[in-house]
Amino acid sequence: MNQVSADFTYIRCLSPDDEKRIRHIPFLNIDSMLIPSPYIKDKTIDIDYQHSYLWEEEGEYLGYILVYSNPDKTKFHIYKQVTSPFGRGKGIGSAFMEKLATDVAADSQVYLYVWEKLSSSIDFFMSKGFAYEEAIVYRKMKFYMMSATAETILGKVALEKNKDYSSAEELGKVRHDAKKGLKILFDLVAMLSVDNCNKVIEDINRETTALLNTLNMYEDQITTFHEVHIKELITDRVIPFIEVAEVPCEIRLILGSKIPSVIGNYVNFSRALINIVSNSLDAIREAGRKGIIEISLHESDDTVILALQDNGVGIEEERQTLGPDELPLFVGKTTKKGKTGEGIGTQQIFSTFGPANISIQSTVGEGTRWTVQLKKSSQKETLILSEMKSRYVMFIKSTEKIGITEASNRTNIAAFIWHLREMEIFSYELIYYFSRYNNVRDIFRNILLYRYGEKDFLFLKTELKKCRIDDEVIKSWLLGMVKRIKRNETFLQETFPFDEYKGILFKSYGQAMERTIIFTMDPETGSFFASDRKLAEHMDFVPYLHHNRDLLLRGEFVGDVRTIASPIHLGVWSVSTLDDLHDKLKSIRSGARQLLDMGLKSEKHLSFYSSTYNVCSYEIDTLKSTTLGEMANVKDNELDQFIISSEDELQGMVFAD
Repeated sequence: MNQVSADFTYIRCLSPDDEKRIRHIPFLNIDSMLIPSPYIKDKTIDIDYQHSYLWEEEGEYLGYILVYSNPDKTKFHIYKQVTSPFGRGKGIGSAFMEKLATDVAADSQVYLYVWEKLSSSIDFFMSKGFAYEEAIVYRKMKFYMMSATAETILGKVALEKNKDYSSAEELGKVRHDAKKGLKILFDLVAMLSVDNCNKVIEDINRETTALLNTLNMYEDQITTFHEVHIKELITDRVIPFIEVAEVPCEIRLILGSKIPSVIGNYVNFSRALINIVSNSLDAIREAGRKGIIEISLHESDDTVILALQDNGVGIEEERQTLGPDELPLFVGKTTKKGKTGEGIGTQQIFSTFGPANISIQSTVGEGTRWTVQLKKSSQKETLILSEMKSRYVMFIKSTEKIGITEASNRTNIAAFIWHLREMEIFSYELIYYFSRYNNVRDIFRNILLYRYGEKDFLFLKTELKKCRIDDEVIKSWLLGMVKRIKRNETFLQETFPFDEYKGILFKSYGQAMERTIIFTMDPETGSFFASDRKLAEHMDFVPYLHHNRDLLLRGEFVGDVRTIASPIHLGVWSVSTLDDLHDKLKSIRSGARQLLDMGLKSEKHLSFYSSTYNVCSYEIDTLKSTTLGEMANVKDNELDQFIISSEDELQGMVFAD
């Protein structure tokens, strides 16, 4: 999860005023684990604010590093380095190390003391090139001195940046971090005494929060949405953020009892709430009065209503009107007077909660009220989402890497194809969830454009974003599944000849046991596209076969295509003359031969569709039943057995596809 920061966007030099504010942030205090004095090795050192740094996002302090240095700036003592539990996983510690090593001379010595039981911290610094130098004992606690040159640190950081973790490695890392967190908690409990109980208890609270945050962040990685305890998020993160703000502010809380969990993304919800409150604090500062921020939380049917109101300068009415993207005009643009920011915070807020779930009332000179509807987590919904999540995670994890190569045997390639089709059938289930508010066929057509029509992933993401759905997580799952399906089927197409595996590719759709599968086929090559009947029409596939529709076949089957008794249907779009009808039957004969070549049994029943458009006085006998074998072997002069005379009143009629 930890990723080294690519830049130092959120890092700035620490100041004495920052230190005062940090003292009031419980999650950024670790005094009980420090050596008693920063001067234990060198009494000539002093605080070096030029090389001490703060990580600040939207006014929130998520970490800092306090450094002492000697007068010659050749030795740098890291006295404190702290990352907030809500900043874990951002690579803050690594970014501080890189920043410090970049700003000092290459041969400078960087050193620190770390408590022997903080194995996670020891491992972290060793990964940055630090080595043991000596040990000291203070109040029965053993501390190790570790040091490295700036050049060594930069070398290690560069190596880390190039390392890519697989999902399995990430899970192992999370387990390792969680176990270390638990060990620290046990050690802290063992340290408790009358003299240090206050500080140690604060550290226990901080490490407990860090452990929970680590697990929440990992859950966010494997599934975009899960249960979020919104009341705890407000009390644990939002309230402390307001309390240490520079703007004098009164907090008014109206929190209903027994507020249920909501469905969402823990990290994104956390950041969105901070963004809203940060904007409120800026608006209050601009108004030049004592601030009042009211936060209320209550239930309403199947939602939880969160409201945040301030008494800041407010937003002009014209900036609250909706733009072409259906978002208020102020979104993506700063509302801070005299500043030129890009308004990224408001973009993140609307992206997280969804425009349909946000309403804003604001009056210039009086203040702004944000009201957010959050979907309540019920047991039934949770079970359904949990099952879907488990399947999604299983598919994504099992296909993290393409498990076959050109040298793989046929059995492994077949298993790969069947698993790919299983993923595709699962994607149908995800699409069905959109049916309440959207035309699912439009959604499927956009997916086809992405998979085969040279449209990029951004196109699909943009189109899907326009669709309304009760559980926003389904959008993320569908995008993830379709992206993985496209990658795998592209690999198949580019690596293996279609003729060798067309039978497996076709029969694998038989896994959709309770669904009607339609397909459009080129009878000369066997090339085909298929899908659930509810999602597509035969014509949807015609552009991707690069032939006129009248040269292609329409087909359909239900359940396992290998089942003899269950018929497979074939048909054509149009019939214009008797000669044309004979040609179309020859195409169906070619299609039957292709299906036999794919491994279907010759005894399998074959039925015929009505032609979509018929202007001939004859037509295919849809009541005639045969088998694939009989159709494949029928001679030209025997095709008449499948032809009947059309009734006059039906000539020229169009049948639904």
